[in-house]
Amino acid sequence: MSVIMLDGVDFSYLSSLVPVFKNLSFSADSSWKTGLVGANGSGKTTLFKLLCGELPCSGRINTNLKFVRFPFEVSEGETVYALAGRPGGEEWEFWRELALLGLPEDICGRHFYQLSGGERTKVMLAALFCTEAFPLIDEPTDSLDLAGRRRLAEYLKGKGGYIVASHDRAFLNACTDHTVFLSGGGAQVVGGNYSVWREAQDRYLANAAGSKRKLEREAGRMSAAARRAEGWAFMAEREKFGGGGDRGFLGAKAARIMKRSKAAAARKEKAAENARELARALPDEGVKLALRPMDCRKQCLFSLENFCLAVGGRQLFSGFDMRIMRGERIAVTGPNGCGKSTLLKYIADNAQGTAVSYLAQQFEDGGSPAQYAARFDISEGDFYSMLAKLGFKESDRGRDMRNLSVGQRKKVALARSLLQSAQLYIWDEPLNYLDVTAREMVEEAVINSGATIIFVEHDAQFIKNAATRVIEL
Repeated sequence: MSVIMLDGVDFSYLSSLVPVFKNLSFSADSSWKTGLVGANGSGKTTLFKLLCGELPCSGRINTNLKFVRFPFEVSEGETVYALAGRPGGEEWEFWRELALLGLPEDICGRHFYQLSGGERTKVMLAALFCTEAFPLIDEPTDSLDLAGRRRLAEYLKGKGGYIVASHDRAFLNACTDHTVFLSGGGAQVVGGNYSVWREAQDRYLANAAGSKRKLEREAGRMSAAARRAEGWAFMAEREKFGGGGDRGFLGAKAARIMKRSKAAAARKEKAAENARELARALPDEGVKLALRPMDCRKQCLFSLENFCLAVGGRQLFSGFDMRIMRGERIAVTGPNGCGKSTLLKYIADNAQGTAVSYLAQQFEDGGSPAQYAARFDISEGDFYSMLAKLGFKESDRGRDMRNLSVGQRKKVALARSLLQSAQLYIWDEPLNYLDVTAREMVEEAVINSGATIIFVEHDAQFIKNAATRVIEL
């Protein structure tokens, strides 16, 4: 066993004024199956690059381990077989790993450009685990369907230690026994999988919220007491100049009262400011999303009977029956290529007499995000507020969407759908490119909205929590 220890690590990109890490300190054992979680931009990939020595940093990283990072660069023209000869691994080990990941033997003669996204992931992971280096695995589930994610989790459970960064909660629960949470430039380490960390975090946030409210009430009381003390000082001053009798005695008495009152007011205002400062230092309870569906009197919003669907001469399915009833949240599942996206597109195009909000898996559109929102009569303020909750970069607001990353474009489309009032929401992989926190916010909004939704998603936890019914193709 070896230890990975970070002590006082600071790192900033030259293009950013905000440091990625500030005094980052934590340790992890090489025997741990560690899940790395955090918001987009919290530094998960950067941490992997620091451990691999790809980026310079201040502070100390102490370990005797060598690291290997997924994904790594592979030439499009390289064959799968060529990966077996990479330094640090034996050929027979590579064939064994391919078999464990469910890949056929004939894949070895294929070139990398001929592989699907899921096949590329599995081939690279097979090569990764043929080396003696410690694996740092960055988002391995992105190109995998539900069955592929379950198989990968089982595969990783049979391995020794590693660190895996992922936003898939069910995947993390299945294959990790420790969690490192990155936030605010620092790290929190919990002994347990994602759900264990989530429970601890929820307790912390609930306690912090209670403390915050208590401090804010205390600050209000102190400010009110300070105002009363100032009032007493004013009354004493008025008595000094307006009262009869021995003016010398009254003046001295009023001066003493006024001095004590002003001192008390200053102390109470200082106490109030201290309470407010402590309250500001505590985290908020969390940002909420809201989905506001349009009223719908119809019981059945869409139906198919004995339906057949073919694309490019290839029949995807036949004899298919389905009904979408008001208030249902239907998950459509099945292996990649079985026709899930095609079915959703057909429903979106043929749901006559129903107000539909359709979120495609990918979309191409020009103009700025604000111009895109205006086409749907969504206010710029509401749109940017929603985008911020989904982790959209503020620096991308003015860019043409054709120049945005696929992930940023998907967030633009999801924000639009969340703000649209519709009777039927049709979402194709809505959680792609969202971090764990944003996924949980979308999930909560969906469950609490009463909206009718049919969706395709590979996040097993989202399906389990949000779907009222599952259709498997």
